[in-house]
Amino acid sequence: MTDKITYQETLDEIPDIDTGKGRAFIYFPQGGPGVVSTIGIIDFISIDKDIFRFGGESYFYLDVEAGLRLVTITEVVKAGLKNKKQYGKHQIKIAVPEKDTIYLRIAAQESRAYEMEVVSKSTAETEMKNLSLWTNSSTTMRIE
Repeated sequence: MTDKITYQETLDEIPDIDTGKGRAFIYFPQGGPGVVSTIGIIDFISIDKDIFRFGGESYFYLDVEAGLRLVTITEVVKAGLKNKKQYGKHQIKIAVPEKDTIYLRIAAQESRAYEMEVVSKSTAETEMKNLSLWTNSSTTMRIE
């Protein structure tokens, strides 16, 4: 579910950010901090109550409402527990600036345990340079 579209190609084709929104690039770096044998497993990222599918060493972006957002790694698919949401696990609050971009890096800490951190644009661009675009992030669920 990735496409070999580089970060630079994405920037060349990406639309402008709408008023009232900000952009978040989210990625899992190749050989990144604390990477263990979990690469390729599909997990989910939630921003507030919207859940976005994500997997492996790749990147994607979302335009979301500007302001303070709650971002979590939401493990939805687990053996024998299909679609059991673990909302709120591994969460951070981030300020999404209006008409600007933030960069969030996912780092595996141990098997199926992740942390997310805000990184600088230069760090993210370096780490995303050889990653593929995750093309299935629009598959969403909503936490009720």
